[in-house]
Amino acid sequence: MPDHGYRAPLLLSLGLAAAFISGGCGGGGTPPQQQPVLDLSKHRDSNVIPPRVVPVLSDRATADPINSVPADFDFHEVDSPCALEDPSRQPIFGDRFLLFYEGSCCATAPHDYAIGVVTSPEEDFNPLVTDRTIVMSPASMPPLIVNGTPIDPRGAADPTVVVDHGSLVNTAGRYQMWFEGTYGSAGTPSETWQSAILTCTSADGISWTVPTFCSGLEPGPAFDPTSGSVVRVADPSVVKTSAITDPYRMAFEVERSDGSSVIGMAFSNDGSAWTIRDGVLSGAPAGPSFSGGPGTFDDLAIHSPSLARETDAQGNLVEWMMFYEGRGFLDNDTVIGYATSLDGYSWSGFNLAVLTSSSDLVSPILFDSDDLKQPSMIQPSQYPGIDENDPLDPNDDTPYPRFLLYYTGDGEEPLVADRVNRIGLATGS
Repeated sequence: MPDHGYRAPLLLSLGLAAAFISGGCGGGGTPPQQQPVLDLSKHRDSNVIPPRVVPVLSDRATADPINSVPADFDFHEVDSPCALEDPSRQPIFGDRFLLFYEGSCCATAPHDYAIGVVTSPEEDFNPLVTDRTIVMSPASMPPLIVNGTPIDPRGAADPTVVVDHGSLVNTAGRYQMWFEGTYGSAGTPSETWQSAILTCTSADGISWTVPTFCSGLEPGPAFDPTSGSVVRVADPSVVKTSAITDPYRMAFEVERSDGSSVIGMAFSNDGSAWTIRDGVLSGAPAGPSFSGGPGTFDDLAIHSPSLARETDAQGNLVEWMMFYEGRGFLDNDTVIGYATSLDGYSWSGFNLAVLTSSSDLVSPILFDSDDLKQPSMIQPSQYPGIDENDPLDPNDDTPYPRFLLYYTGDGEEPLVADRVNRIGLATGS
């Protein structure tokens, strides 16, 4: 696929006003609509000619080959970004952006994950204020009790974090995290491990309380088994609203034994006890709120939802948005898809991906020339405004981006080579 320039944006709408959608995605969603007109431009290194698409966070072995060691929790690769902005931090901590991510230390134990964080005053995490710090590992997790038998934790993965802007900086509970914990006995195949969703809180985003299990998200008869039995609930994405009832909303991935996966929705009053509900129009209890569309880029499986609310300058809701990882039957590569909702319950998808792989003809190979996955979107507080630190604009009059979309990418390598996930950034307007 063609390489997309930093100043030559990749259109979310390919065809713009002429691109009407047929078919569509999503259970209980509104009818498919005209493709939205949004732009995404990938982050590039402007110090090389021509500028190259580069990650904002790489595995530690690549980022620091002299000082890194294989025992580092993110030595092998970094994955599953969750970005957030907290401007109130800047006077105290000297940063405002936090990037939580999943790290693995080696290719021989790819499921033994830990969650780390880096922080920065800039959205591209250059420079770093907090550098590569573990915030959750199996050593901090409780065992999973199944039929009275404790099962050891193996990994902490797929973080999603919200900040309570109404509480004071550096006070208990200002941040809340949900993540997927994996559990399995030593020596057993990872395919037999079990998953659970856990939650914990923090005052500063670095030190976290002992996590507890979320209830109501366990695979079981509540899920619709018509397309294959549920084997795993994963990749939670949580948004907290000002609603009196069910202020917490979670989108999550439901993996099935037939290889497909869909997106479910859950709701909570406290962020710990959850109730799974379907889209309001479909009526089937706990059926998928969103699924891939026949014949489209996401017709095989959709993974890793990123739930967000777009608001205007006064804080009023414009629409709900969900970015996600899509995989099709005709192409095994994954790309980033997009869906919208007016109520956060019923969703409409579009039959074009919004972010695709960079060219695989560039040498050396670009980090995101194969699969794109694990999106995480935020609307920066500086929008609308001027990006005064834009390195490509000496006049400092570039409008600040409307969206910051973080994602995981891996490179198109020969089959004998090891593919490594790294985290990239696309800015949207």
